[in-house]
Amino acid sequence: MDDGRDVEPDRGRGHGRIVRRTGFRAIVGSYPARVPCRRLAVLVVSALAIAAGAVLLPHTPAGVRELLVSAGPAAPVIALTAWIVLTPALFPGTVLAAAGGLAFGAAGGAALAFAGALAGGVAAFTVARTAACGRTGRLLGRSPRLARIDALLETRGFAAVLAARLMPGVPATGLHYVAGASRVRLGSFVAAMAVAAPLRTIPYAVLGTGVASGSILTLVIAGGSIVLGTVASAVLVRHLVRATPAAG
Repeated sequence: MDDGRDVEPDRGRGHGRIVRRTGFRAIVGSYPARVPCRRLAVLVVSALAIAAGAVLLPHTPAGVRELLVSAGPAAPVIALTAWIVLTPALFPGTVLAAAGGLAFGAAGGAALAFAGALAGGVAAFTVARTAACGRTGRLLGRSPRLARIDALLETRGFAAVLAARLMPGVPATGLHYVAGASRVRLGSFVAAMAVAAPLRTIPYAVLGTGVASGSILTLVIAGGSIVLGTVASAVLVRHLVRATPAAG
């Protein structure tokens, strides 16, 4: 039965193109074709940011502080923008936090570190979710273990992300990318980052201030916060291991 369409073979094997007999120009999957272009644009922008962060910027708190101070009144805005752009580029957040403490003092540096950690984390999360959209499911289908981890991240995303963020030695941006590529909800991710920031990011801003002022008390407070975060991470990991059913 003729349904008003002809299937015209395309050059690609196994594909066809539907041409409507209406006199209008044929629509050949315009929307899906845009998706890879957006992913490519995200990857290109991220690669350029990585190159800029690795080559052009100083990698010491003192060096970044000099750049911020030279910016004048716009320094806080520039610093926050740097967090958003450089976090997906794998630039060390500890350097940015310590530089903020050196440039703006303990209170200003702590506020900037908190806002920057959240905004930069969401930026990296969004990059990963955009780039990995549609591909994660195929990977999980091949690995039951990864599928169980992904299910854990979906159901207990807040606790899992918080434990990983508080754990020493876990790269923050790497965690952001893993969370973005998984089924962790954005709200759970942001909440975990907000809770973790006072124990893992803000202490480095306070540490930068303490180094500049020579205050032993400030250094002790910053170091104690990092140790407290490590203990909290161990407790959360133990809870998650107990709550996760063993593979059958």
